[in-house]
Amino acid sequence: MSWFVIHLIAWLVTLLLAVALTRFFRAMAPRWELWDKPQSEHHKNHTRPTAVVGGLAMWSAWILAMAGGLAGAWLLRGILPEQLREEINGIATVGRTLAVIAGGGTILALMGLKDDKKAMPASRKFLVQFLVAALTAILGPRILVGYVPAWTSWILTTLWLATIINAMNFFDNMDGLTGGVSFIAFVFLFAIATIRGQYFVALLTALSSGAVLGFLFYNYPKATVFMGDCGSHFLGYLLGVCCILTTFYHHENTPNLLAVAIPLMVLAVPLLDAMVVVIIRLRLHKPIYVGDNRHLSHRFVQIGLGRPLAVAAIWLLSFLAGAGALSLLWLPPLGALLILAQMLAMLALVLLIQLGAHPPAG
Repeated sequence: MSWFVIHLIAWLVTLLLAVALTRFFRAMAPRWELWDKPQSEHHKNHTRPTAVVGGLAMWSAWILAMAGGLAGAWLLRGILPEQLREEINGIATVGRTLAVIAGGGTILALMGLKDDKKAMPASRKFLVQFLVAALTAILGPRILVGYVPAWTSWILTTLWLATIINAMNFFDNMDGLTGGVSFIAFVFLFAIATIRGQYFVALLTALSSGAVLGFLFYNYPKATVFMGDCGSHFLGYLLGVCCILTTFYHHENTPNLLAVAIPLMVLAVPLLDAMVVVIIRLRLHKPIYVGDNRHLSHRFVQIGLGRPLAVAAIWLLSFLAGAGALSLLWLPPLGALLILAQMLAMLALVLLIQLGAHPPAG
């Protein structure tokens, strides 16, 4: 049995669990009062009460698949090929990292679930986000930059995780949007981790993409389930952590230093969207945490695309950004600069659309 087969099995199991759990939690939503009511906030446009349990389903599927996989690997270790058995035994060396990731994701998912049921003060949510990000930086994976002091690495990691969590939370404003973009990002991260021989990281991304895709069956188009803050926080945290764990640049087999920009490129669309809406809200003297209709997806609708097509357009932009990022693993410096220039041109076009469309009221 190869690692590809293991990753495929993990992906399929998580996908099926997410499909089943989303369906089950959707049926339980009325009893748990986990509903998003129409027009509960001025920027929301759905016309019927919708279950907000997608995040709970994704988190549950991810945790169950991970726990089941680890238990199965331990029980079957005696019949596996020797080389694969040795690699699986090596998972014990990343046990602490895995515990930190599972713990941090769980805390954020539960906080988001509480907010989905009854709105929490934004200050409290920001505090929990930064505490989880900071603890992850101290106890788990963190960004390593040359020979800088450890505290610099902790600060960079904390800011990175908090930024990605909030970017994905802000981005969750149309059916299938955040889930689709997250799925695309996880697929590219899986490809990079596999190319680098980082089988543990590839496993995390396979599990994450399976959980997202299972939820997307019920979220796009005309969603019957929303992911809510539970889902956007959980996915944002996993994306941030997987970007930290993945090796993008290696001095021996990466021909250009620009490969360190790969995570920024893979997540370029939600990051740019978050940056723009925050700047707009600040210029209008409005709280940055209050939702509105000034996101890129809304701008696409304003220029004539329907909501499903607007989401599909952003999926395509995310795929283009990820494909360009992936090519940086092999391109020489001049080719990498050309890809980077192409990426900046694409983001400039996106920025023109987002700033140029007629702004809605509110």
